[in-house]
Amino acid sequence: MEGVLERETDSEMVQSPRRMTSFELENEFRPQSPQPNDLTHDQNQESHPLSPKIVWPDEEERADSARDLGMDDLGDEDHQDEDRSDEDEEDHQHSDEEDRHYSDEEDPAPITSEESESESDESDDEPHITLANMKSNLEFVGMVENATLESQFSPAVLRDFRNPQGLQFSPSDDEDLRLSIKLFISSLDHNQSQIGYAKNREAILDRYPDSEVLSYDRVKQRVSNLSGVITLKNDMCVDSHVAFTGPFAHLERCPRCGQSRYDEAKLAKSGGKKKVPRKVFTTFPVGPQLQARWKSPETAQKMLYRRHKTEEILRAQGQGEDYAFDDVFCGTDYLDAVENGKIKEYDTVVMLSIDGAQLHRNKKSDCWIYIWIILDLAPDQRYKIRNILPGGIIPGPNNPKHLDSFLFPGLAHLSALQKEGLHIWDGYNSVAAISFIFLLLVLADAIASAQLTGSVGHHGRKGCRILCELPGRNKPRGSHYYPVLLRPLDSNDDGSNHPSFDINNLPPVDPLAYRRNLNHVLSSPNEAEYRRRRLDTGIRKATIFDGLKDILEPPTCFPGDIMHQPVINLTSLMLELWRAQGNTRSGDDSDDEWPWAVLKGDVWKAHGKAVAEAASHFPQSFDRTPRNPAEKISSGYKAWESLLYFYGLGPGLFYGLLPEVYYRHYCKLVVGIRIMYQNTITPPQLRLAHQHLIEWVMEFEVLYYQQKTARIHFVHQCIHSLVHLVPETIRIGPPSLSAQWTMERVIGHFGSLLKQPSNLFANLTEQAKKIAEINAIVAMWPSLEPVQKDPRGSIDLGDGYLLLWPKDHKPYRLSPAEWDALTTFYSGLPNGSIAKRSVCRWGRLRIPNGQTARSYWKEVIRVPRSARTDRMLKVHDPISIVTSV
Repeated sequence: MEGVLERETDSEMVQSPRRMTSFELENEFRPQSPQPNDLTHDQNQESHPLSPKIVWPDEEERADSARDLGMDDLGDEDHQDEDRSDEDEEDHQHSDEEDRHYSDEEDPAPITSEESESESDESDDEPHITLANMKSNLEFVGMVENATLESQFSPAVLRDFRNPQGLQFSPSDDEDLRLSIKLFISSLDHNQSQIGYAKNREAILDRYPDSEVLSYDRVKQRVSNLSGVITLKNDMCVDSHVAFTGPFAHLERCPRCGQSRYDEAKLAKSGGKKKVPRKVFTTFPVGPQLQARWKSPETAQKMLYRRHKTEEILRAQGQGEDYAFDDVFCGTDYLDAVENGKIKEYDTVVMLSIDGAQLHRNKKSDCWIYIWIILDLAPDQRYKIRNILPGGIIPGPNNPKHLDSFLFPGLAHLSALQKEGLHIWDGYNSVAAISFIFLLLVLADAIASAQLTGSVGHHGRKGCRILCELPGRNKPRGSHYYPVLLRPLDSNDDGSNHPSFDINNLPPVDPLAYRRNLNHVLSSPNEAEYRRRRLDTGIRKATIFDGLKDILEPPTCFPGDIMHQPVINLTSLMLELWRAQGNTRSGDDSDDEWPWAVLKGDVWKAHGKAVAEAASHFPQSFDRTPRNPAEKISSGYKAWESLLYFYGLGPGLFYGLLPEVYYRHYCKLVVGIRIMYQNTITPPQLRLAHQHLIEWVMEFEVLYYQQKTARIHFVHQCIHSLVHLVPETIRIGPPSLSAQWTMERVIGHFGSLLKQPSNLFANLTEQAKKIAEINAIVAMWPSLEPVQKDPRGSIDLGDGYLLLWPKDHKPYRLSPAEWDALTTFYSGLPNGSIAKRSVCRWGRLRIPNGQTARSYWKEVIRVPRSARTDRMLKVHDPISIVTSV
């Protein structure tokens, strides 16, 4: 297994010098603490946690220095940051998902020397594996690595798959078929049932009896055949513990719970011949879906975005401060892979995203979904439902206990394609070609990430999502660790009294160090030593992604998530602190001493009402607006609502409620997160965001935790994750482009299509299959997609601007004030003048990003006061249009 374990540590990708932008070369970017404010650890210290080089408390620091961290000595309110995060608490949207706990993800309390045996000699090249579960895990890795297409497809299917042909047929050749397919697509897009399709078909046949519109079942079969999408069915444990794949394929009982794989009644009745699985899950191999993306000239041309963007980035790297991070391809990891030849021109680059979903709020209905995102498409295309490739549906209602076994069919298929190459027909260049698939990133929430990476959970001693070296601290006799930087002053417990951690020395993620640590864990001679090494390294097993050939070296392929961590988990934590509720109240500390706990009673109710009343000020393009958090925060509050509420409305609504030092601290977080949520980020903006986020993290410990053991649980991984946001942006591009928002939208879309609540999981699988097939059909024949035409009566102003009705039926006479305003505006334009005192007013304007703005003239009379405004426009450059009244 040395090939799997070492992952070619002498490879070019690992040892080649890292490309640096001019911004990095000038600044030698690394986590640096900003210039100090007036916060101090000790009144006699000249520097403090926010100095350019952090000065940490002496190990012999007197216990009474804790008093120096109190609110009385914090100085002026203009230098305080407050933040707090907890990732193990229920998030608003995924309370069932973020709070999933697996016993093998959490590190135990430190093992005493008496429990362990002396470390045996081991070879890094071939570690001695002794634990049965790790041996099983390595079998999955090895089987992924050695996978072939012959073991996945029948000879006939494989022959066609390896010999893709150009499009010899088009549904447009058969008008009735074309109409049937468009009707089928429309029924899915508009969430119509099979009955809805039948009624539309009857209406058409009533008007055109000679037409041959296909029945629902016939058109469904034609779409499936034309799409080329393949589905793989595999047996699974009836309680979702494992899938019977890979090393488990021969088992007839679940290795965890012992339940039968097959229906025992039917098995007994047939004398052991009829093996009917009790439960199955479905995988949609990525290869056939990608083949469909290359066949059409129009769609194949869109797949060329990545190579053009890469050339553009390489040309722009010398621009210094004008260089902008605006795609994942701006990241140094991708660019290194390109220069090292790991990603070539005809290759296809993808991301995998996985998450759990609860299909019904009021009953246990958890399932898992994973998808493929095609990075070769432009950002304005790649995240749309039409371009998402379903990867697999794992039925619940229980969470999978062995996620690797469920991912195995999809990853084995990908591995085979990475070795053999994906045969495609390039419709744009009209040539046959081979494209190798490179998996750039694997996206997941905190809980799933621990399973995918093989790391300990977020309660582990080294529980950082991206496996950095920060050691956590725990309370006396506690098994949960927290990423606390400052040593508590009131405890000498072995789990938390190690020196304060200098954030300036936080090392980057190192694949070589990870490989050494992994081998160290895999070489554990016994269970006690395994537990010790797991505690020391934060690693509990090899990741199944080690079996893939073309992938960013683990763990660099597992980024953090800017949706779950700052939006869901961090907002939940801060509100619990400010309300003195939830897990923040546990311990010996009393919330009576918390000056930040201001959102209580009538204040909280009034604040919630203000949030709800702000809805009318959000344009329709912002989609769902935040509901009243005082009433809805614990009942399905969505991540998008939390984002708009906490980082959008918050600076206005928390002003005057939070004490000023805490408010200023909160605003630093808002500045940093708002910058990091931009799709285009410049080097100066990155420096500003990093400064504010580092200040916020450090000041959080000073303001909230205050080096008290009882408050160690205040500091959670979602706080620590902020330290990595900017370095990760330089490594893999803007975090908003690799966040789980796409997965959230997919889950919502899939859920909206469910029509059979009595058989949710089978219905979900069927809907995912239809989406995969329709997406492939539309990719091959884009003309099947309805083309949105400009509304009747609209006027195209050019550059993406479109005037829309309503409009004045007769010229409107300008008032003196309106006349003065217009003449003043036009006077600043070249040849600017306005001769007429009458104009025709238009009610709406579509702007280049697709949003529609409404004029005050019509908006105030068409809707009640509670309606949302659409009048928000930011004008950068005047548009001069010559029209006649």
